[in-house]
Amino acid sequence: MTRPSQGWNGLSVVILFLIFATLMAAFIGTLLLFPGKLLNFLWRFNPEARTAFQSMGKLSSLLLFVVGAVSAGAAAGIRRRRKWGWRLAVGLFTVSAIGDLVSFFVTGRTLQSASGVLIAGLFLLYLLRPDVRQQFRAPIVPAAS
Repeated sequence: MTRPSQGWNGLSVVILFLIFATLMAAFIGTLLLFPGKLLNFLWRFNPEARTAFQSMGKLSSLLLFVVGAVSAGAAAGIRRRRKWGWRLAVGLFTVSAIGDLVSFFVTGRTLQSASGVLIAGLFLLYLLRPDVRQQFRAPIVPAAS
């Protein structure tokens, strides 16, 4: 199986997005573990999330660290063109789209929810394209004679 060119392509964007998700999940998980005044101003961007996370206690940090680890794994797997990395990414973007779709109908944050559905949906459309999926197929191993 030939490797795709090493230049920038759609998969590079997916990898960068997953790395960003990893860093954000770790950052927010850490903020929740060590609440204080230093970075509290950041919660003004999404006070409902702060309330929801804080109501879960330390479990919210654990969940965010798990999401970060899965995102990092997906990025690494896609970088290496592994099928499991592709599956992790498709799973993450699917869960994200469903969560944002539910949020669209439940919360008053219509623009945020709609943009989340759009972004996750675009990543899914890209990852599910046949030419992209082809890059994650296992190489054919010739039978021993």
